[in-house]
Amino acid sequence: MKKYTIIAVAVAALLVIWGIWSASQQGGRAGESGVVSAAGGAAGAAGIVGSGGTGETSVVTVGEVQRAVTAARPGSIAITVEGPAVVEPYRELSLRSGIAGTVVLAPREGDTFESGDILLQFDGTAFRAARRQAELSLEQARVDLQRAELAVRKARSDLADRESLFASGSIPRTERDAAADALSAAVLEERSSQIRVDQSVLALETAEYNLESTEVRAPYPGVVLMAGVGIGDVVSSGTVLMTFADIGRLRVRAEVDEFDVGVIEPGMAAVITADALETETVTTTVEQISPGAQIINNISIFTVSAVVRSDQAPLRPGMSADLTVLVSDDTGLIVPSTAVSSVRGRSYLEVYENGEVVTKRVVAGTDDRRNTVILDGLSEGDLVVLPESAAFSLGIPATSGSSGSGSSGSTGSSFIPVPIPGSGGSR
Repeated sequence: MKKYTIIAVAVAALLVIWGIWSASQQGGRAGESGVVSAAGGAAGAAGIVGSGGTGETSVVTVGEVQRAVTAARPGSIAITVEGPAVVEPYRELSLRSGIAGTVVLAPREGDTFESGDILLQFDGTAFRAARRQAELSLEQARVDLQRAELAVRKARSDLADRESLFASGSIPRTERDAAADALSAAVLEERSSQIRVDQSVLALETAEYNLESTEVRAPYPGVVLMAGVGIGDVVSSGTVLMTFADIGRLRVRAEVDEFDVGVIEPGMAAVITADALETETVTTTVEQISPGAQIINNISIFTVSAVVRSDQAPLRPGMSADLTVLVSDDTGLIVPSTAVSSVRGRSYLEVYENGEVVTKRVVAGTDDRRNTVILDGLSEGDLVVLPESAAFSLGIPATSGSSGSGSSGSTGSSFIPVPIPGSGGSR
């Protein structure tokens, strides 16, 4: 039994060697006949097809060197960045009480209001009385100020009379000094009265603020998401009364890691998908990108947001969604990225034409790191020359001598299509 097994293995080995020799013979004759398919022989058995989804890869011979080529085919490439997202109101506020008091009017969750509408109201009886008392105190302070001003004028007049009499020798110095002291006292009283007026003004402003605070009004059109108090509740200053939000527009916030956020810019097109939308999608644009990251599981996560109108889709705050940002999208001729070389911002391709390799300057578009869209400088069907490392990865000898030299065996070939980084020149 072992004898037959050994014989079978030997026969199989001979068949493989014959297949490789036949492929090298065909490659040697390709210098005159042009293109030879790389899918033949053992490579075909390995199931290798083309490079990066472009046209079928073939081999051409330039002089005594074999080069792999692929035909440029029309197509498009889109690069997107996707992140899990949550739907939030466009604007949201936690409204707090500015005073302590009893609630006499309160909203319910889901109630909608226009800008300036009364959302909640406190009992204003005590606050109205406080304002009236502040008004009266201010009026009294102003009267006292007027009385103090009159006293100052009278004291000045008396001092002038005493100065005249003292100068003529009619009164002693003590009377003149007493008149001067009376004027000083009147001036101080006038200043004190002015301070009481200022204090009364502040007290009245506080009373008016407290009275205005008995009515909480909508800062913009919106809806009550959460009602924190009800009618009859006695609340203290600073208590959260409700959460009020503008849901006429919705903000979708997505999490994007540090590896992808660098290619996203405000204004880029974006698509929102969600379970609530089923098969529908919502098109929008990127609104903003968070300036800083949050560290989650040792990964820097940035927030990318987009805004949509609530009438565009049946979305609600708190729903989960996905935000897909279209970074780049081009249509043209597709070639392997490894075949494109860049020098000082200009892109070049090697193209097989009329039995020789020529270098063409092209305009490169979107590059997904596997394939690149060529926007200009190349025609459909042009044979793009692949780097030698790419040919090696496709199981095609990088160079070939005469058919009988056995050089194909010395160079070797790999049937595992693993691209070698950097083989396409500077990127």
